[in-house]
Amino acid sequence: MTPLQRIIGSIASLVVMALILHLVRKRKLREEYSILWLAAGLFMLAIAAEGRLVYWVASALRIQHPAYSLFVLALLIGMVLAIHFTVVLSKLTAQNWRLTQEVALSRQRIDELEKRLALSESDGEERS
Repeated sequence: MTPLQRIIGSIASLVVMALILHLVRKRKLREEYSILWLAAGLFMLAIAAEGRLVYWVASALRIQHPAYSLFVLALLIGMVLAIHFTVVLSKLTAQNWRLTQEVALSRQRIDELEKRLALSESDGEERS
């Protein structure tokens, strides 16, 4: 990697990490998810700051051109994040479904109780 590429990569990683911290501070991103993004940013910063890591990763993965190894690493990190967020989304969908059913059952019970109360009040007025 050229020094310019390393500087641009380092700056981009720092900007992403600053954005993640800003989103956490504004409560638009939860801390548990920010850890994954910050870890990815730190990993990319380490690769950008130490150019030899790119060559080491490329040789470990048997990739001829070191720039391709950056693409492969970014793709892997993206896939891990996508899988994690899919699992979280699936869990939230199931919870939302369960809560919707519970609210519907509660609404049905409330409607039945209101009908009983209205009937008992109307019966009480007729007797008076």
